[in-house]
Amino acid sequence: MAGISHLLDRALRVLALMLMLALLACVVIGVGMRAIGHPVAWSDEAAQYLLVWTGFTGWMIASRRKSHIRITMLLGLLPDVPRRMGETIIQLALIGFCGALIGWGWPLIGRNWDIEWVSLPLPAGLIYLPVPFVALVVSAQALVAIGEVWRGGAFHEPEAGGQPL
Repeated sequence: MAGISHLLDRALRVLALMLMLALLACVVIGVGMRAIGHPVAWSDEAAQYLLVWTGFTGWMIASRRKSHIRITMLLGLLPDVPRRMGETIIQLALIGFCGALIGWGWPLIGRNWDIEWVSLPLPAGLIYLPVPFVALVVSAQALVAIGEVWRGGAFHEPEAGGQPL
C-alpha cells in the first residue's frame, strides 16, 4: 500500500510540474508575442484553463500531504474521543462534497464536450475533466484520514519532513 501511495504522490508532483511549465510557456508566449506586435489569441485562454487544472492538482497534493488550510483551534480543545468524532465528521463532510462534485461533474463534462474553446478547436469539457478524478482522490484520502484517526494517528496534521514540490 505504501508503494502505491508513493507512486501516486510522485505522479501528482510530476503532473503539477508539467502543468506549471505549460502555464508558464503559455504566459511567456502570450507576453512575448504581444511585445512584438503579433498577439496570439489562444495563449490567454489556454493559460486560464491550465491554471484551473493546476489548482485541482494542488488540491490533491494538499490533501495527500495533509497541508490544506484548516482551522483546528476548537477541535484541538476537545478531549480524545470527541476530537476523533469531530475529525471523522469533517472528513465525512468532505466525502459528501466530493460526492456532489462527482455527481455533478460528469454531466457538466458531457454538456460542455461538444462546445469548443473560443480560440482553439478543443472541447470546453476539458476544463471540467479533472473534477471527478480529483473528487475520487480526495475522497479516498479522507477515508484514509478517518482510519488513521481511529487507529490513534495524528489529527490531520501536516506531515513533517514532506518532500517539497
